[in-house]
Amino acid sequence: MQLLSIGIPNALKNGSDFLKHGLKDMKTEGIDVNVNLDNRGNITFFNIDVEDKASYKNISKIRQHISDIISDIIVNQIDKKLIKKIIDKYYYYFNSDEKQKIANIANSILDNDVNRETFKLVKKEKIFIEIEDFLKDNETIDIEGFVNFRLRDFIGELSEVVDRAVDEYLMQKEYDEFIGLLKYFVELQDSKIDVLNILVDKGGKFRFFDKDNNPITGKFLSDITIEFSGGELSDDDMLISTLIAMAPAKIYIHFANNIKNKEVLDTVKKIFSDRVFICNGCSLCAAHEARK
Repeated sequence: MQLLSIGIPNALKNGSDFLKHGLKDMKTEGIDVNVNLDNRGNITFFNIDVEDKASYKNISKIRQHISDIISDIIVNQIDKKLIKKIIDKYYYYFNSDEKQKIANIANSILDNDVNRETFKLVKKEKIFIEIEDFLKDNETIDIEGFVNFRLRDFIGELSEVVDRAVDEYLMQKEYDEFIGLLKYFVELQDSKIDVLNILVDKGGKFRFFDKDNNPITGKFLSDITIEFSGGELSDDDMLISTLIAMAPAKIYIHFANNIKNKEVLDTVKKIFSDRVFICNGCSLCAAHEARK
């Protein structure tokens, strides 16, 4: 006797595997079902039936199992397909490479630890209830059709995630272009100093030394930073502006683990690439430790 028929898009191979695995798990709980596949174009229907009356009596439990499996497929696999569709529909003007980057950001937002424990679990519970109610009155469910027509709120929330991913992508793109300009600027100018040692103290303050470990202070450093920045500087801004103005041939960073804003170190590495070296211990480091 056929109980249910579940349609899964052929493009969603993991969904089919997940459903098969879930149906096998039912047997470990004493619920024996048979599955027949019916391929209808782009969709494969999993026709589930039972042979004995004992299993038929478990129809409520079977619906719960199926609802759990389908809701899991929707929040962990169909969501990725929907994200691509949303990007193609509303952000069609991006090229294929940009769309993929946006999709990757959106998926990472959904899959981070916080959202996995909140958004996905909450959504799965709500979708589980929707599916279970639907299966009480319907023997056939096309998962993709169900999502499109019965889970509009879910699609709307995924659209908000995509909007956020686009904002993050554009900010990152703007940042990368800015870094590229700074890198180009540095490569064009002559180095004002061959070697610059940067020592980061426990408070995260930057101190500058020349190749002979002599402190670089006073008017030279002040003139360079003011000439380049034209205004007030935070410690991080001062570091970047000083390095760009000096354009050192080599940069050695001592006690890099004391840097409070790790993004500053990443920015320095991106602008100066192979000019940057992280010191793991030297005479300058030893002298600094000895003064503590």
